[in-house]
Amino acid sequence: MSKNVVFCLTGLALGLFLGFLLANDLSSERAAIAPLSQTSAASTSTGATAPPLDPMAMGSELPPGHPEVGGASGATGGSPAATSAQAQQAMDAADRAPKDFDLQMNAAAVFYQMRDFNTAALYLQRAVELKPKDIDALTALGNTKYDTNDFTGAATYYERVLALQPKNTDVQTDLGNTYFRRNPPDYKRAIAEYRKTLAVDPNHEKALQNLAAAALQLGDKKMVRETVDNLATVNPNNPALSSLRSSVESMP
Repeated sequence: MSKNVVFCLTGLALGLFLGFLLANDLSSERAAIAPLSQTSAASTSTGATAPPLDPMAMGSELPPGHPEVGGASGATGGSPAATSAQAQQAMDAADRAPKDFDLQMNAAAVFYQMRDFNTAALYLQRAVELKPKDIDALTALGNTKYDTNDFTGAATYYERVLALQPKNTDVQTDLGNTYFRRNPPDYKRAIAEYRKTLAVDPNHEKALQNLAAAALQLGDKKMVRETVDNLATVNPNNPALSSLRSSVESMP
């Protein structure tokens, strides 16, 4: 594959990758947590595996025993990436030039799009080692850790982003989500992180929604009601409003 073709692929995949990973649109589970029922909240605090927070969360998780593919992982498996010509080209290019940041990001993009998150993370780790302060690489690695339910690992990279960009409200909200989704959850810490987002942007819709959901788990009716009212002002069509309002009305 010629150098021009390699970089054409790099540019295309990087654009798709960063758009997919970093857009944080309202349909993203990472960006917006749906409220759990009080029963679900109780079950996650007993040491059981935390359930997905909404139906879309299920689509972002690898099934048990998902095999890794060749390349940086040194393994082969049955994922679509294992037989993809695009993945093989990206992997070969990245492995032949391990000091090339763009090629590592490109390989990560290809594997991420094929839902081989573990291999994507390996190439992103290379990228971060090459450019330790690159915001896109750090955020993407945090997101990839998040998508494999490694919430502690995700938080590590989100915190590195925030050290460089303290007012990055999307990453600040995602950091809160890592505490929301841990096992056991730390709703108080999640709320503290969402409040940091809202201190910068009081109208940050995802932070408001997630703050209400976390307050609901703590049984703080006043906080839920106030946050839901603010959320309704920001976006009266927010899809979680109905559920949140119904939940708060059923609280003692």
